[in-house]
Amino acid sequence: MIMHGDLPPVGHKISLHSSLENSLVEFLGGHQYWVDSGTSALALAVLDAKTYFPQVQNPRVIIPGYCCPDLVAACIYAGVEPMAVDICTDDPSYDLEQLRAQLDESVVAVIAVNFLGIAERLTELRQLIRSSGFSVRLIEDNAQWFPMQKEDVTIDSDYTIFSFGRGKPLSLLGGGLLLSQKALAETTKTKIGKPVVPSLLLPFKVQAYNFLLTPKLFLLLNRNPFFHLGETRYVALEKINAMDSFRISLVSENFNRYLARISLLAAYYDDVLVGNNLQQFGVRAELRRKQLLRYPLLCASAEQRDNLLAQLRKLGLGATAMYPAAIDQIDGVNGLVSVPKVIGNAQQFAQKFMTLPVHSGVTKVHRDKILTLLKKNGIPE
Repeated sequence: MIMHGDLPPVGHKISLHSSLENSLVEFLGGHQYWVDSGTSALALAVLDAKTYFPQVQNPRVIIPGYCCPDLVAACIYAGVEPMAVDICTDDPSYDLEQLRAQLDESVVAVIAVNFLGIAERLTELRQLIRSSGFSVRLIEDNAQWFPMQKEDVTIDSDYTIFSFGRGKPLSLLGGGLLLSQKALAETTKTKIGKPVVPSLLLPFKVQAYNFLLTPKLFLLLNRNPFFHLGETRYVALEKINAMDSFRISLVSENFNRYLARISLLAAYYDDVLVGNNLQQFGVRAELRRKQLLRYPLLCASAEQRDNLLAQLRKLGLGATAMYPAAIDQIDGVNGLVSVPKVIGNAQQFAQKFMTLPVHSGVTKVHRDKILTLLKKNGIPE
């Protein structure tokens, strides 16, 4: 079983074909700020949001109770306190009642996360913010999703961020982009340092990354006890730099490749999971699903999730647990996040959630093995 290798949970090969044209400039529109990471792009948005509230002495930003610790890192860098608000039952989007209860004059922004391609309810969030009477900025975090059509580029937020890091929908092994409805304040722009000259080894790192997406090679890292692939932990953001010209030259070709991707895996998973009563995601979440980075599976219990995950991992089939806990319990966060009310839904979601691979490296053989295991773990009606 193991000799055939391990599927990466996510990842597409990166093209080194360069171009002088950056096709995303016209495709995305708006005021664009190309920086060195998605976390930097998010921190830049938070920094700019603060400029609208110079009177607030101790600014806060609301984040979901279940999210990546990079949101915390961006907030801490920007000098604001991240405040976690619970998510809905069986749905990674905000519990709107709890969100409304935490809006006050100290909140400068709300970060709305597109979770693996399950969009947040931006229109509802915008309406809620307007009805609250507070001029809170809305930041759309699309680090785990990228639009395939121009009409998918929303205008329901003040800021939109994208990430081009390892394993992202459109990966350049680093980089981020902030789209802003208005030009950033001059004080915000000064926070962007000059681009770091990329190492001459970067093209070779890209090639190495492409090779490591091969199951037999990925196995060597995935099962090596000295590596901790996919480990969720807090990493502080130390600086913001502009994106280097080498990565920008790779944007157009890799965007074209992204647009050409077609995957029917989600439909196969849907049929088996729904038919065997395994998928516990709420209907509202399913309706907001777009192009998926990974297939989201919410099990009925932590025990069921752990058993299924162990079986899939044993066969090297690319299943992961994502974040192991609610944001305040992630390794390294250590009290950096305020939690005004218990985030019980986020805690339960973390215990029952897992992902399945949907990338181009999943062959029919992999797919059939995954579907067979899912059927075996189905719950009778």
